[in-house]
Amino acid sequence: MFKINRKFIIIIAFLIAVLIAGVFAFYKYGKSFEPEATLSDRDNSFIQDIVKAPGVEGNIVNSGIAGIVVLADGRPFAAMLDIFKSGDMSKPFISVIAKEDGTIQIPLKPDSYVIKPLDPDGPRAPTRENYAVNVGSGQWVHIKIEYR
Repeated sequence: MFKINRKFIIIIAFLIAVLIAGVFAFYKYGKSFEPEATLSDRDNSFIQDIVKAPGVEGNIVNSGIAGIVVLADGRPFAAMLDIFKSGDMSKPFISVIAKEDGTIQIPLKPDSYVIKPLDPDGPRAPTRENYAVNVGSGQWVHIKIEYR
């Protein structure tokens, strides 16, 4: 019939080995933990919306937390916020100050975070001690933080 070349068999065996290695790598590393943000929890009433970020390529953080800090009467408030990774409240991951119009925009990789509004001097105080937020892959979680 036809003669099978030894080089041909070696090339086919190599391609099958590469394919198996690729499938294994995809299975092992394709299942990373990326929490999905949800609006279902009643305790997350501070979450205003969750939007999907546009697709981008490269090493860009395309997810995070955005929102507004306001006083009880709805006026914007420039407050300082400490952001911790869930499970490590010993040291803030990052600290930010809301702009004068109260807005915040914090690019963060997908993970679980805790936002702790800081008490300013004077009569103002946050209405909650902290806010737990799950940032999913390619998601911007929109929140509203209130001060009395």
